[in-house]
Order: sequence, then structure tokens, then C-alpha cells
Amino acid sequence: MKKLLLGSTALVAGGLLAAPAMAADPIKIGVGGYYQFYAIAGNIEGFYGTPTLLGGAGAGFNLPGGAQPSVQYKGIQFIQEGEIHFIGQSKLDNGTTVGLTVELEGWNTAISSSAAGVPGSVRQIDEAYLFAFGDWGRLEFGSRDQGSYRMYYGAASALLGWGWFQHNSSFNWASSAQLANPAQAAATFFTIGGQYQDVNRITYFTPRFSGLQIGVGYAPKINVAPSATLTRGLTVGPTTGMAGVCGFNDATTASNCPTNDNSYQDMFDVGANYLNKFGDVTVALFGAFSYINFVPSYNNNAFTAATGVNLAPWKQWVVGMQFGIAGFTIGGSYGYDNNGIGGNYYTGQASESRKWVASIMYETGPWQMSFGWGHVNTDNGNGASAMTMGAGGANMGGTSALAMVGAAGTAAGNFGTDPFAGAATFGGYAADKWELGVNYALGPGIKLVGGAIMWNVSGPVNGTQGNSWAAMLGMDLRF
Repeated sequence: MKKLLLGSTALVAGGLLAAPAMAADPIKIGVGGYYQFYAIAGNIEGFYGTPTLLGGAGAGFNLPGGAQPSVQYKGIQFIQEGEIHFIGQSKLDNGTTVGLTVELEGWNTAISSSAAGVPGSVRQIDEAYLFAFGDWGRLEFGSRDQGSYRMYYGAASALLGWGWFQHNSSFNWASSAQLANPAQAAATFFTIGGQYQDVNRITYFTPRFSGLQIGVGYAPKINVAPSATLTRGLTVGPTTGMAGVCGFNDATTASNCPTNDNSYQDMFDVGANYLNKFGDVTVALFGAFSYINFVPSYNNNAFTAATGVNLAPWKQWVVGMQFGIAGFTIGGSYGYDNNGIGGNYYTGQASESRKWVASIMYETGPWQMSFGWGHVNTDNGNGASAMTMGAGGANMGGTSALAMVGAAGTAAGNFGTDPFAGAATFGGYAADKWELGVNYALGPGIKLVGGAIMWNVSGPVNGTQGNSWAAMLGMDLRF
């Protein structure tokens, strides 16, 4: 689900209810999009299990020669992602332009849904929305990234599809243990709202006045769950992740919108950026805030009584800046995310993330080169569940996968000493990512891209730790 930045020009909308105006020409649909491909070589640290770590599910399973059951990863991989965009618009006689965009995935995504009672059906439409713009600004309605997400200015990257902002959701190069770490997920985007981008919403952007532009938005419901690692498995919304349900995190529609189902609702977001040039120096400043109310269903009281997990209104904010001179762009940002979780009822501790990133990029002719570093600290107010590994059977072809031990059913057990009986383990999460990128424009819309990344991820249990690195070479096509 690549999120494409369409530029930093004034966005905005308004004035649609003026006197009727006829378009000079009907809407005609054009085709655009992108495609990215990378060949990757490197290393992802594997995860090892012992009979103790395997717990009850695998305690009786042993490999020949005393080898430990484990998950290991190949050092070579080919990855791809792309979308085909159908875009049409027409300009009315009153000067307002009205149009629509529908984005079709150009690959079989990893995000599936149980739509229409068909388990595993794959959603293929990413964003779908209508827009209107004129001298009054720009208005968007439908499934689209929130305006505050797209207005970001901070760390820049020449490693297209990776980077610090509109990171492809399937480009990670990380183990399942690393991916279970909430700080690692937070380090894939340094703007706000990366967890819930494409729900149905309305967004308005003002015209740019003296370099300043403001964007505001509203979504009735966000049907997405916080990190299961941070909530110890407590879930929200009984229909989270299903197409055809209000608040689904991609283009969909729904017959109704339940409210008392342990879900996040009424999202408001606001963002602003300021662009200017002083002599030879360009300046970009950015700030954004979002708030989503949480409406409980009171169906999880027993779970909360045992663990103290407390879901709460979801709050995020971020500030960033960029400076450019003589082909160099230096930028960074600092952000906060409470991850939709309040302080634990027993410990009083939160599960908040604080994240910062900095980068430098140089551009000359057809070349772009960049280097950056990003870091995330995530608190662990609810404690972590131990990670176990299922052996997948003693025969050849069996697979192993990480699973979280269920939380204890009582507060005494939760704050006990046996993690494999559901006791919590405390200690924070952290993730560091280093990235080097280079791209060269071979022609209009055709870039050769190369670079390297390195992850260092740590956590309180071994199922949230790991390191990885990779070098890569690929292509980025825009049409």
C-alpha cells in the first residue's frame, strides 16, 4: 500500500454549493501509478527456541543432534509493489475543479479480509475518493490518507519505497520477532496516523497564505487495533480488519456504524506547514496533531481486572523541519504517540512511543543521495507476554512461528514470576534504523535505486528482539 506524496502545493476546497455551474467537458479517466522492485541481499537474525521457550505446545519436540527449533530467514529476496491509479477531473464554469481517484493494487497484498463470509478474500482497492479544488482551497471525501499525515516535512530519503515518511507497508526486512516489537512498527513512519490511513473521511486544506497552509479532517470511526504486544492481546471492535464494516482501513462502504463495540471513533486531525525561501536557503516547518475518542463496550472487564490494560483515546503529535541550500537538504522530526492505550490501572505506567529522526540528502542533476537515522522508545506499562514457538510438527516441512502466551486470568498471576503461566515481563522497547539511499533518473519517471538499511530492535522478551541488515538494488517507475 504505497502512499504517494502528490506534492507540497496548496491543496484545499470550498464553495461547492454556489450557483449551479456546468462543466465545459465531462470527466475523463486517465491512468497513472507506480511500480517498485528490489533485489535484496543481507541477513535477518533468526529466532531460537528451547523446550522451555516452546512451552506446553512444543515441550516434547526435539530436533536430531540436540538442535534448537527455530525460525531462520533467507539472505536473498525479491520484493515488489505497485498500484494503478484511475484519475479523472473536470473544471466547472465557476472555476472549481471536481474529480475522483481510485487506486488499484498491482500486486496481491498481505492484507486480507473476511468480506461477504469468504475467509481470506483479498482487498485490491487501496484509496478511493472524490476531490474538488479552486481558489478557496481543496476538499477531499472518501478513503484517503489524512491531511496531517501527508503535510509532513522532516527527514528526506533517496531510498524510494523505504524512507521515513511514506514507507511501503510491506518493505521491512525484519524477523517476526522484530515485527512483534511495537517500537519497530513505529519506526516505519515519523509523521502521524500511519496505523489508520485510508478510512472514509473528509479533509479540507486551506489555500497557502504567505507560505502557510493548514489541513483539517474528520473520520466517524477508525476500525483498527492497537499493538497486540502492548495490549497483551486485548482487542477492540469485534469486526476489526473486515471490509464492509464502518471504519475499515481501506476503501469500503457499510450499511451501519456500531458505536458501543470497544472501538476508536470521531477522529479529528489538524496539520500545518510553512514553506519559504530566504536568499539561497529554503525552509519548511511542519506540525500536526490527531485525537480519536475511545468508546468502550464493557465486554473486557475481566481481562482488564487481571492485567490492568486500559484502552484510551488515541493521541498523536509531531513537529518537523527541513532546510535546503546548495543541493543539500537537512531535516528531522520529533513525535509522540500514546498508541491508544492509557496508564495501567495497577502500575500507572503508560505505553507511549517517542520517536525522532534526522537525515541529510544531496541532489545534483539526475542524482539523489541520502543518509538518515531514526529511533523510537516505547514504554511498556502493561508488561510483555512471553513469546513461544510452535514446532509445526516433527516431519520435514513443518514450520515454526511465534505466538504470544495468553495473559494470566488473575492479577496475582499477571504480576507473578512465571511468564509461561501468563505473568507480565516489564522493560521498555526500542528500535533504531539506519538507512543509506541513492537513486539516478534514467529518464522521465524511471529511476535506478540502490542503498542499504540496518535494524537494531530490543525488548523485554526474546520474541521482540533482533537485528537485520541488507543492501539492495531496484527500480522505481512512475506513470
